[in-house]
Amino acid sequence: MATAKGKNSVNNKIRHPIDKATENQYTVFRYKKGALAVKLIGKGGLSRHIEIALTVLLCVVPILLVSLPFGITWITERTPDDAYYVKYLVILAYSGVMSELILWQGRGMIRNVNRGLAFSLSTVRHLRVAAVEVLVLAAFYLATMFWMSKFFMAFLFVVFVLGGCLLFVLAEIFRQAIEYKEENDMTI
Repeated sequence: MATAKGKNSVNNKIRHPIDKATENQYTVFRYKKGALAVKLIGKGGLSRHIEIALTVLLCVVPILLVSLPFGITWITERTPDDAYYVKYLVILAYSGVMSELILWQGRGMIRNVNRGLAFSLSTVRHLRVAAVEVLVLAAFYLATMFWMSKFFMAFLFVVFVLGGCLLFVLAEIFRQAIEYKEENDMTI
């Protein structure tokens, strides 16, 4: 019996140049003319590069904080005796310190992922601490709305409240995943 070799034939199926071993180790994004394999976790993966970037940022933020008095004068052309200079300095310095703390928690989470401990209580703790830090920063922006009376502060307040709440939800999802994993390990 002869088989038809039309468009829907099994023999004409498009093959991508990614074998099964590569597919198991990498995340494969398929598109019409091929596929792109990206390693997300592990040595040489995207998560490792993110960890390096967070470490670099953790080194850059203190340098930026130290240079704030000079940067504000250079960028805004306000002198230290100007009232807005002090406001900018306080807001940016507090935001920088909180950013450093949030980045520290983010690096801790990524480190857990790179070590194969994504679903651990340490990751949940990092998420919760980061959520609290983001909400503290949001409260600070709420307070500065009355001090600076800028629409941008209201926008930052809303963004950071949503971000903090999202981090709390993610922490709870990770905690439940840990419980399910422990239950699953006990049944086997």
